[in-house]
Amino acid sequence: MREELKERNILILCGGWSDEREISLISGKAVYEALDSNGYRVLILDFDCKDKTILFSFIKSNDIDLVFNLMHGVGGEDGLVQSYLDESNVKYVGSDSKSSNLSFNKVATKVKWISGNIPTPNYSILSDINEDFLQEIQKSNKIIVKPISSGSSVGIKILRIKDLDVTDVTKLLKSISQYYNDIILDNYFIEEFVSGEEYTAPIVNDKVLPIIKIDTTREFYNYQAKYEDDDTKFSFPSFDLELEKKIKNICFNAFKILGSNGWGRVDFFLDSTNDIKIIELNSIPGMTSHSLVPMSAKKIGWTYLELIEKILLADE
Repeated sequence: MREELKERNILILCGGWSDEREISLISGKAVYEALDSNGYRVLILDFDCKDKTILFSFIKSNDIDLVFNLMHGVGGEDGLVQSYLDESNVKYVGSDSKSSNLSFNKVATKVKWISGNIPTPNYSILSDINEDFLQEIQKSNKIIVKPISSGSSVGIKILRIKDLDVTDVTKLLKSISQYYNDIILDNYFIEEFVSGEEYTAPIVNDKVLPIIKIDTTREFYNYQAKYEDDDTKFSFPSFDLELEKKIKNICFNAFKILGSNGWGRVDFFLDSTNDIKIIELNSIPGMTSHSLVPMSAKKIGWTYLELIEKILLADE
C-alpha cells in the first residue's frame, strides 16, 4: 500500500483564517517534510482565503488526487473546505462536510450524543436558559461558558458562581456578559462543570490509540496550556482492562455517531468514581511533533511517518 500511495499526488492543505492558523501551518509543514523526505509526491498549500477557485485551480494544475486537510478551526473543521473538496471531486482524508459541520457545532454535537446515550455534561444555550437549568446552576460552584463553534478552547471561560448574580436568568446573563466583549447569546452556551481528570482518546482508522491523561496548572486544557505552556504534563494511565474497554467503546461510539471518519480525537473527563463525560470531538487534531495524536501513536510503536501513512490510507 505504501508504494501505491507514493504514486499519488498528495496535497497538504493548511493555514486558513481561523485563530488556529499558526498551529495549522506548523502541522502542515511537519507532515509535508515527513512525506517529502521519504520520497512521496507531495505539495503544500497555505489556503488563507475563502476563494475556492484558487483551491480548484491548484488541485487541477498539479493533478492532485489525494488531500490531507490540516486546516484547524473555522473554515477547516466546520465543513467548508470539505465542501470545496467535494465540489472538486478530489479524494481527501478525514470526515466529510456534513459530519465536520456537525462536530464543529458543540451544541449540535451534544444533541446527537444525548440522543445516542453518550454521556456528556448538561448544557443550555445562553438564549434558552430556563428556570430548571437556573436552579441547577444555583447549586453549583462553577459553570463553563463556551462558544458553540470554535476550536483550541478559544473563548472558553470557567466562571465561579459566587462571582455571578444567579438570582434570575436576566441577571445571570448580565453577569456573564461582563466577561466577554459584545457577547451574542445565541452563539454561546453554558455547560455543567465537571470535576475530575482530563483525558483524550486519539482515533485512527477505527482504532482507539492509547489514552493520554492531561495535567495542566491552568483550570483546564486551554489554548495557552496546549500551545504556550512548558509545564503541561502528559502521561499514559493504567486502567484495569474492563474500564479501559468501556472508555474506548464510549469514545469510539462518540466519534462514529457523528459520522466522523478516518481520524480524530475525543476529549473527556473521568471523575473519582470513574464516571466518564465526553466533552468534544476534534476532527482535525494537531500534527506537530509534540501534538497528542503523534504522542499516542508513538506509544504503540508507530513512527511519525507511519502515523501519516495510516491516516492517508484510512479509507482504503
